[in-house]
Amino acid sequence: MKYINFFFSVLYLSSTILVISCSSDEDTDGLMVSSDDTTEDDTTDDNSSTDDQIITDHEFQTNSNSGVYSLLMSTTEYADWIGNDAFREGAVRNLIFEDIYKKFPDEYDFIFLVLNEPSIPEGIGYYGMLIGVSNAIEGTGQSNYNYSNDFGSEGKLKAVMQLTGLSYLQSGPSLHELMHNWGNFGFETHSVDQPGDNITSYPYWGHWGFTGGSTKGQLGGFEQGTLVELEDSSYSVAPFGPFANGGNGVPYNELELYLMGMAPLSSVSPFDLFSDITAWSGTETAYEFTANSRTTYDNAAIENLLGTRLPSFEDSQKEFKLLVIVLTDETLTTEEWNTIDATAEWFSYPGADDYSSYNFWEATNGIGSIVIGE
Repeated sequence: MKYINFFFSVLYLSSTILVISCSSDEDTDGLMVSSDDTTEDDTTDDNSSTDDQIITDHEFQTNSNSGVYSLLMSTTEYADWIGNDAFREGAVRNLIFEDIYKKFPDEYDFIFLVLNEPSIPEGIGYYGMLIGVSNAIEGTGQSNYNYSNDFGSEGKLKAVMQLTGLSYLQSGPSLHELMHNWGNFGFETHSVDQPGDNITSYPYWGHWGFTGGSTKGQLGGFEQGTLVELEDSSYSVAPFGPFANGGNGVPYNELELYLMGMAPLSSVSPFDLFSDITAWSGTETAYEFTANSRTTYDNAAIENLLGTRLPSFEDSQKEFKLLVIVLTDETLTTEEWNTIDATAEWFSYPGADDYSSYNFWEATNGIGSIVIGE
């Protein structure tokens, strides 16, 4: 496991986009970055042909045929991007993506921005953040929307993500953030802030909270098979995280795979969702909690709540194209290129490996795949 910190999240709807932040500290407000801080040189990638060259406001670089690119900002612009958390600020953020689309074709499902930092920089309070751009899927709890034009796409782009450390594509929370493209939007889950005997739980949209699953989920939740009913509406389960369960250290569970379109509804085993939680305590081997509300979801209850998933598992998209761009104010060193190239190759590798964490193929039981680059 790569993460031992306690995380919390912020889920909110803006006037145009869905933002899901996976945080380590209090979230900060974004401020607009002056257009005067953008780099002045108009450059293109050396590998592109003269006929295909398009003027951009930033220099894009790549390391051989890795499929990963860097976007070179001025020192001032990069400092403002981090210090003001400009990924949150629509006007500034969207200008960057519009610039990206001057260089790259509109053929990517997701675009990941990765900060050239060893860990979360000061001024940003999260490991990763996903912003929903468009959704045409029914039966997951989301409404349909399409704001891709705001980012420079003509409809292909589904979501954008920022990872605040150079290695976070591999260590996490890349799998966690990607799951936010499909869930949790339909189940009114609950969580608590801290252990205690006289506590009050609250709705925990976006994550599983005190909800069971075939395994611990990427969006949190406990393993249903470890649930033991005690007395007086009290229960015991194996330790879990209401928010997350260890970076890329766990695969997607059955419900998550169903919402993603990676498994049929019939594959989802019944699970319990607990709310109105009034007590919670724990040790290294077991958590105990008291909840006044327990709802069991089987296949029929899931479909009754969310509706029929369209497209179905048989027709859903299984392969996704991803563009990874490192934001930096200096040309990446050989070591930095090696880091991001290796993590990108690992994340998109269509097979099992010996690494302790799960790549996308492994996390989807070999059903889903990621293609990085052109």
